[in-house]
Amino acid sequence: MKTVKVIVIDNNRFALPDGMTAKDIQSLAGFLCSLTTLGTEYNYDASEYVYFDNGGVSIRVSECETLTKAEARDLGDQSRARYQAKRDAEERAKAGDLIGLHVNQ
Repeated sequence: MKTVKVIVIDNNRFALPDGMTAKDIQSLAGFLCSLTTLGTEYNYDASEYVYFDNGGVSIRVSECETLTKAEARDLGDQSRARYQAKRDAEERAKAGDLIGLHVNQ
């Protein structure tokens, strides 16, 4: 695993370049705080979107542990398989309980 500094803009994480100074990060975050998000509505008469000021953005600087893409996929696949096996076992147990209830009635 590798620890990287990230800037989080409205819950979207972006890795910062290695070696970026604290002063540069502070300047970047300060600049990004001046941005506003744009919302959209569709104008059916003109077949185009119209935009409106939807307020400021949320900015955070933090650290994040990263894996390689292959490691992350393997971990996700293994985790999904364990999760699915657990759900399948719960479903089988539930079906067994229902069969037992039916037989006992």
